[in-house]
Amino acid sequence: MHYIQNEIKLLKLVLAKTGVKHLHHKARDYDIAIYFESNGHGTVFYNEKTFDKITEIKNSSDATENDKAVLNLLADLLKAFNPTVGDSLSVVVCAEKCLKMLNLKISDVYDLYENIPSVNMKKVVTDKGIYKSNEDDSRLIEPLDVQSKIDDIVSEYKSELGRCFVRASGTEDIVRIYAEAKTAEVAQKIADRVYEIVS
Repeated sequence: MHYIQNEIKLLKLVLAKTGVKHLHHKARDYDIAIYFESNGHGTVFYNEKTFDKITEIKNSSDATENDKAVLNLLADLLKAFNPTVGDSLSVVVCAEKCLKMLNLKISDVYDLYENIPSVNMKKVVTDKGIYKSNEDDSRLIEPLDVQSKIDDIVSEYKSELGRCFVRASGTEDIVRIYAEAKTAEVAQKIADRVYEIVS
């Protein structure tokens, strides 16, 4: 997320609740959307209106040969994805095509950005119902004092790209704690401190 927001800067980054059904619902708000979970689930979504517009521009008399080549490529890539359900094979084929066009190897992708270590913890609580999250599960809206304490902890690790959120599990009497930072040690420290304030 940090790389997309601060280095690429051309893409709008939107969060959604965990689960492909929530991601797909959010993706439908956009003409073209790439959605994914950290576990690898996801796809590229586009609506038919966008595809029709690409075809219209491509076939217009104002389109240059270069415009047509770019729009043909975009149309071919979009057609390769299944916008309804993620298809890992089509994602791999399209990624391979893009790498080839950019004259890159898969090993070059690893050098594009630094993967930030993360920690997932869970804590058994007496009443998970008191933990209510905002619409994308990135912040608590109740109890506010717990979110305030999380904010205070995370603010101490801003230079380390520290981030943390908690959410009630949908299936167990637990609260899930997620923390990340530039190093695994700092991510663990943030998670441990947040673990202590969740009850």
